[in-house]
Amino acid sequence: MVASQTRQEARVSLAGKWGKVALLTLVYGLITYIISWVLSLIPFVGSIAYYIISVPLAYGFLVGFIKIKRNEEVDYLDFFTTGFSMFGKLWGIIGHTLLKLLIPIIVLIVSIVLISVGVSGNFVNALQYGYNYSANLSFSGIGIAGLIVYFVAIIWLGIKSLYYSLTSFVLYDNPDLSSKEIVEKSQSLMTNKRAAYFWLQLSFFGWAILACLTFGIGVLWLTPYMMVANVVFYEDKAGMLSQDTSKEA
Repeated sequence: MVASQTRQEARVSLAGKWGKVALLTLVYGLITYIISWVLSLIPFVGSIAYYIISVPLAYGFLVGFIKIKRNEEVDYLDFFTTGFSMFGKLWGIIGHTLLKLLIPIIVLIVSIVLISVGVSGNFVNALQYGYNYSANLSFSGIGIAGLIVYFVAIIWLGIKSLYYSLTSFVLYDNPDLSSKEIVEKSQSLMTNKRAAYFWLQLSFFGWAILACLTFGIGVLWLTPYMMVANVVFYEDKAGMLSQDTSKEA
């Protein structure tokens, strides 16, 4: 199923539900904003606390759209109970995902260190010795090498992380699987499918521009559109759409 077909299937699933999904998005956005604002009043700890709870909240929000796609009942505050019921499993998935991404993350850290050494070395060299051509050239070389490695690591990390884009969907349909198994199943589903997933996200670029032109109001409809399209993508790659079709036949 190509991106245009995925978007079409999403629109069919959302027919007659646009008002509900827009309100669901608004409620989620307002509540998470309020939580973020309250926790921001607590220096440092508040930011960490918000990051910790934002993961289950985001999962609960996604589950709402999975249910909407499947014509199941969804309450506007379900994302609280749904998300926190899987709190431990969600963070286990994040931990196993980070392990899968460990090498590019290490390379990224090394590149940042190299850039820091290059910049700070040139700065210290200029303060202590004025302009020293050989030292300046050495530190500049380290900084440039670090910058090149940085971009390579970012691209590598981004491409590899696409393997784990479906972990939340897999979790919803397979809650009895371990965190490690969920991560591996997502990787299996996304093998040779990462380009298709990336293109699907990119295909919403024009809609995102239009949403911005409405002072962000259009996001209330764009977000559900994208979320349900991702549900369709997952169901297609998991073979669930073909199963549904055969059942209807």
